[in-house]
Parts: sequence; C-alpha cells; structure tokens
Amino acid sequence: MALNDADKEWPDCSRRPWAAADTGVSGHTSVVPFGLSQQQFVARYRRCLDRASAHLIAELRTLFDRPVPSTVKTAEVEIFLGEDGLGRPSAWIYYSGENNRVDRSDLSIFPGRSLELSIGLESIEEFDDRYFTNKDFGGLPLAANTLKAWFAECWWKAGGWSYPVPTKVSIHDGFGDGRSIQLSTDR
Repeated sequence: MALNDADKEWPDCSRRPWAAADTGVSGHTSVVPFGLSQQQFVARYRRCLDRASAHLIAELRTLFDRPVPSTVKTAEVEIFLGEDGLGRPSAWIYYSGENNRVDRSDLSIFPGRSLELSIGLESIEEFDDRYFTNKDFGGLPLAANTLKAWFAECWWKAGGWSYPVPTKVSIHDGFGDGRSIQLSTDR
C-alpha cells in the first residue's frame, strides 16, 4: 500500500476526539469525513457503539450485583454528550426515594446516590464536527437517539429487565427526541 493510499481508508474506532491529535505517518488526524447520509451516519455511529457493548454489559452486570435497599424507589440513567454534543459520551445513574441524602463516604446504593457508569466509549472514533453542528444534517439528535437505544439494549442484554427498581434512561439536556426509555419496572 502506498503512503497516500492509507489516507483513503476508513479509520477504526480507536481515535479519541478529545485527546491530542494523532497525526500518525500521514500527518492527518483520523476523522470520519463529512459526507455520509443520515442513514450511513447512524449505521457508522452504531458500529462504533457496538464495539463497546461487551464493556458496558460487564459494567452493568457489576452494578446489578450490588444490593439496592427498599428505600430506593426509582433510578434514572442520564447520558451526557458534552457541550454541544461534541464531547465524549458519559453516563450516570441517579437513585432516589425516601430520605435522599448525600454521603461521599458511603459506597453503597441509597436514595440520593449517584454513580458514574463506565460505558467504554473512551476511544470512540471522531466524526467531523459538521455532523453535529450542521442543522440541516441533524447529527446530534441522530447520535443521541442511537446512543440511548444502544444503552437500553445493553441494559437488557445484561439482565436489567429485572432490576429491582423502576429505571429509565434519557439524554441530558433533551438532545435527540427528548424522551426516555423505560429500562425496568420492578417495585
């Protein structure tokens, strides 16, 4: 393969958009170039998410092994996309119920507890910013809805349908369709 031919290949999902630029041999940062259709964008973004599914499923199974007291009445997973949707996605679960409290020294689950979930997207591939900033393209809502659906599927694959508290997932700041997905309904 000639040196210039390497620039024409699609990059893998090992690049981090928030890290220092990886200039490699060609001197170019690996970015999915603007030009995909909305359908191609969603498919490409979903493939990147799918590569992290095993990590997220393992993280969720660890969460499900932790005892949840009966004082916890509901839980909500909130996915953050960063400012303007251009940051690395992250997820937090918030527990609420009787006598919500804040206690950083108590590592158990209790009403008022929030936990960051490791969703495995530290190395999600970078997409050209125009996918997220071009209002005609509308990539931010597409990415938000795809991310939310992927998280829900991983939750269920990890066995979360029987999680002992009603839990839903949503995207912070209402990105995407603004709706939440019910993950479990117990209690």
